[in-house]
Formats: sequence, structure tokens, C-alpha cells
Amino acid sequence: MITRLPSLEALRYFECAARHLNFTIAAEELCVSQSAVSQKITLLEEVLNYKVFERKPLKLTINGEQLFQSVSFALNEMLQTINRLDYSTPKMRLELYCLPSFTSCWLMPRINEFYETHPEIDVNLNVSFAVPNFQNKEADIGIYHRLSDHPTMKKELLFQDYIYPVASPELLKKHPLLTPDDLRGVTLLHDSVPQAKLSTSWHRWLSELNIKNIDANEGYKFNQLDLIVQAAIDGQGVALGRHSLVSTAIKSGRLVPLFGHVIEDDGMYLVYLKKLIERPEIIFFRDWIRQQAKQYKKHHDITEIMQIRNVSLKNSEKNTDNQI
Repeated sequence: MITRLPSLEALRYFECAARHLNFTIAAEELCVSQSAVSQKITLLEEVLNYKVFERKPLKLTINGEQLFQSVSFALNEMLQTINRLDYSTPKMRLELYCLPSFTSCWLMPRINEFYETHPEIDVNLNVSFAVPNFQNKEADIGIYHRLSDHPTMKKELLFQDYIYPVASPELLKKHPLLTPDDLRGVTLLHDSVPQAKLSTSWHRWLSELNIKNIDANEGYKFNQLDLIVQAAIDGQGVALGRHSLVSTAIKSGRLVPLFGHVIEDDGMYLVYLKKLIERPEIIFFRDWIRQQAKQYKKHHDITEIMQIRNVSLKNSEKNTDNQI
């Protein structure tokens, strides 16, 4: 006889897979891989000591049917209870950590959706370059860049990041910037803290192209990348942008990617203590941010973003021909 319930996450995976009778569709809803769903179901069956699915074709066993009815009812009851709780009931609290520039350019335009979806959770957003002490409860969960592995921490890659130059359409009207050598005639926008998280380096980008006749030290300097992005949008110069921070401005037409040379950089990660994995607020935020990252990768594909410059050039050529 089982004296302890299986993990809530395992039961959630089972309920989703049983509802769809399709591991692939369940994986899409849960924002995980199909193999992750399959492995979670296998582990659940080992804990229960009986099969919940028959494979090929996939269908519920008799035990699985009964378990699905119970789990589905229980999860629905939990959701209804959460939704009808009075505001006087103490809310769950989530200590969320994020880097400053990423917060401004990526998280803030999206996080209101989480607030609206989960009014039962009070989010305290801690924005800083310094890594918080998760062990001392300074943060429950964080979005971070280049965080080293730690045995007590769970780290999930949200998406890969890239670095490339960008400029405003207004600046490009004055300086077409067809090749990297054309950068000699414009102002470069720099990160004044090149070793900081999310920083970019003109020295690195120019050296990869073996360009030596451009002074990578001249130009305007800022201590945060979101300020550099805004300066580029305002036409103050050419910025070395980070994909996660500039792709939205590119799609809206406020910035244009230049030259096509991209540096692949480390990605953005979701991190939290392994011991907190079953806490509802962690589960809710993790599932939400996974979905946001999935949508971001779909609509901000680096290859498609880099093609925007070519489209811009073709339109300019057409306009020139029409004027002639």
C-alpha cells in the first residue's frame, strides 16, 4: 500500500496526458519535450506499481481510468478553490529576481499577464546585477544569464541569446552602413561595464571580423544595456545589441539589424532551489515563463530577424528607383 502521494508534478503530467491521450500534445501544453512526459509517466507507474497507460495505441488502463477521474476532479477542485478564495485570505508570495536590462526590455512588457492570471500571488520583483542568496530566501526564483551549476539549484534554459549591431531607420537614412567599415563614420554606443552580466563588447565583435581601423573605445558609454537600446532607438549612434533586448524594437520598426554578423552567446536561464519545486507559486511562474519563452523563440527567430535588414535595403532601392 502506498502511504505517500506521488509528486504533484507527476500527477499534473498524467492528467494532461490522459486528457489528450497524446503525449506530444500534452508536452506542448506543459511546455516540455515529449520524452519528458513519457519519462514522468514511467516514473509515476513505478511509484504506483501498476500501469496507467497501454501503449500502441495509447489508452488508459482500468486503473488509469479511475486514477484520471480522481486526479482530474482533485485538480479542478484546487483550481476552483483558488479562484473563489476571498482577498482577505493570505496570498502566496513569490520573490522573483531578474537582471535590470532584461527586466526593462523583455520581462516588463509580458509580466502583467502573469499578474492577471494569478492574482492570488504577490510578486516581489528584485532587480539587481548582484546574484541574490537563494539559500537565505532573498529570492525564490530567478531569470539569469550565465549562472554556473549548483547541486541545490535547478537551472532551465529558456532560450539562446545573440549579439549583433543595430541602428535606427532615421540614422540609416543619413548613414546607410552597408558594410562594417562604414562604422568609421558614426558614433558607437558602448557598455561602460564590459564585464557585467548581459554586457556586449565592440572590441570582441570587431576582432571577430578582423576589423582594425575602427576605434572601439570612442563613442557614448552607458552602464546598462536598456539605456544603450533606447539611445540607439533615438538615433544617437549604433549599438551592439543583445537579441533578447532588441528583437521587439526590430519587429516594430524602431531598430534595424546590421551586416548579418551574429555572435552566439549564452542563454537566459530560469533558476530556483530544487527543494521548492513543488510550491504552487513556483510551478505557476515556471509554467508561465516557459510558455512565454516558447512564444518568444517562435516569433523572434534569429534568422528571420536578420532578414529584416535585407528587406529594408530592398525597399530603399525600390524607393530610389521610383524617384529616378
